[in-house]
Amino acid sequence: MRIAYFPKQVALNGSSILSAFLDGCRRHGLEPVENSQDADTAVIWSVLWSGRLAANQMVWSHYRGQNKPVIIIDIGSLYRGETWKIAVNSITANGYYGHTENLDWNRPKRLGISQAINVSRNPKIVIAAQHARSQQAVGLASVEGWVVDQVEQLRRVTDRPIVVRPHPRSPLDWAGLVHLPRDVVIEQPVKIVNTYDSYNLTFDCHAIVNYNSGPGIQAALAGTRPIVDRSSLAWPVSTKISDIEQPYTVDRDQWIVEICHTEYTQEEIAQGLWYRRLESALKT
Repeated sequence: MRIAYFPKQVALNGSSILSAFLDGCRRHGLEPVENSQDADTAVIWSVLWSGRLAANQMVWSHYRGQNKPVIIIDIGSLYRGETWKIAVNSITANGYYGHTENLDWNRPKRLGISQAINVSRNPKIVIAAQHARSQQAVGLASVEGWVVDQVEQLRRVTDRPIVVRPHPRSPLDWAGLVHLPRDVVIEQPVKIVNTYDSYNLTFDCHAIVNYNSGPGIQAALAGTRPIVDRSSLAWPVSTKISDIEQPYTVDRDQWIVEICHTEYTQEEIAQGLWYRRLESALKT
């Protein structure tokens, strides 16, 4: 099996991860081919069609248009910058991870992931918006419209304070937010010092509202109720806006084990652990 890769279309912190991935390919007999449009499958970095990653959209469309699988590597939600998500065709719940069978029930412990219980009394609800140019947001007419819709739904059932956080690299268009109530706060993300691209989102709140990206997963891990779209990997442990005032008592035991099978350390990537889970989806 020949796998196309595109070394210039990788995030600045991704070169070593791509190199580890190619090592994993060779370990399992896959032949990496640089910048090819005629391989059996392709690997791309993220589905964010912006900046140095913008050209990946053409690669994704080209291979998917031929009904060929596309492997996607993206920064993880378990330990940002330390674990990396690897999936086929999508990095939402619409992608394939092979994470629901042949589970290693000790994997969360080995990764240092435990089931947190949120005891915060902070009443605020945080709406974490997504990057408008990501394939993950393709189901939205606009991110601004989604934000306004979430606020309207929330205000029908709760008077809790609402904070809207734009994606750090995708500012919201103020013209699309003119219908927000005046008591809704817009909170700009602040980059954490000495990190590549981590920001100060905390889960000391009543709920996190997110479409289908990292904050929904991270909220569930932190024990904070996530409210997400069905396309989110956090959907199995999410709650509804209509239940915002109900206790968050969702059983997350199996979900935590499963979510730990969607991401890998750099060493595991080089060993090709991801291939064992994705192999069936690469042969269709």
